Amino acid sequence: MMKTLLLIVALALPPLSRAAAEAVLFIDSSQPDQARLLADINQALFYSPTLRASLSVTVYDINPRPQAFSGEITYRPDAGGSAVARYHPGPLPWLFCQTKGTIRNHLTVSNKEQLCLCLPPN
Repeated sequence: MMKTLLLIVALALPPLSRAAAEAVLFIDSSQPDQARLLADINQALFYSPTLRASLSVTVYDINPRPQAFSGEITYRPDAGGSAVARYHPGPLPWLFCQTKGTIRNHLTVSNKEQLCLCLPPN
């Protein structure tokens, strides 16, 4: 009985693995439009469990005074420039779309809907 109950609970839980697709976004949160973009993307992830399950989102903020942040996004201050040196982004806000560590797309973004360009192809 207990084993059956545990099996039912395990099957009902979402998988704990990371999404295969990843969005890596570079912003400067000292720019109001880029800070708003961060908030909009975070809100979209919060309200969409399907998007959260399909896409992992990491944001690197080059602002020397990073914002206090908590949410669905992995937020990393990068005032020292280590992530910038690794990725070499274009004009901010710059988005890289990756699948299993391979960059498939990169572009300057202006709205949260462009995040969908990073979703894995069907």
